[in-house]
Amino acid sequence: MKTNKNRAVFLLIIAFGFILSIGSIKAEQGYAVPEKSDNLLRIGNSRSVQEKSHYRYIGIDKCASVCHNNEKMGFQLNTWNSSLHKDAYNILISKKGEKYAKKAHLTDNPQETKACLKCHVTGGDVDSSCFTDTYKKEEGVTCEACHKQKSDGKTYLPDEADCLKCHNDSIHKMGKFNFKDKSAIIAHPRLEREVSK
Repeated sequence: MKTNKNRAVFLLIIAFGFILSIGSIKAEQGYAVPEKSDNLLRIGNSRSVQEKSHYRYIGIDKCASVCHNNEKMGFQLNTWNSSLHKDAYNILISKKGEKYAKKAHLTDNPQETKACLKCHVTGGDVDSSCFTDTYKKEEGVTCEACHKQKSDGKTYLPDEADCLKCHNDSIHKMGKFNFKDKSAIIAHPRLEREVSK
């Protein structure tokens, strides 16, 4: 009888330990992960392991304030400010946007249609969990559209295939896209400083 009691206690201890270990594993899955990119998010918005599965768009103001609107980086924001990418969303609310939507047989508002938003707005083809509170769709096609990957958020230089995801004739007719010529128009390299001897 005493042996059965000892076995029962032993089994309860093992079961209880197993339950505790499962609980601690689940608790570990939500711990905050500090990253270099956390400084791009609002203070207090550290990403959890579960949130790392996709990039969170931050918007043009964060890109400009952190790096890309100073002499060292060549005031790259100015290039975007004078580009058609900046006005990509505004085109959707214009007569031209209405005309293109009608020709494409779209019955919904172009400003809310994923078929239009996926190319006229950075992150226009993803759900709202992919945006921080600094993101604004009215900014059109921003730095992150060309330089970030939705899956990991790493910065990269786009190639012709990246551009052709939007610069094609999928929804409405566009002029022939010449990557070399078009990328030269939007190019925004860092300024080279002359080194005095």
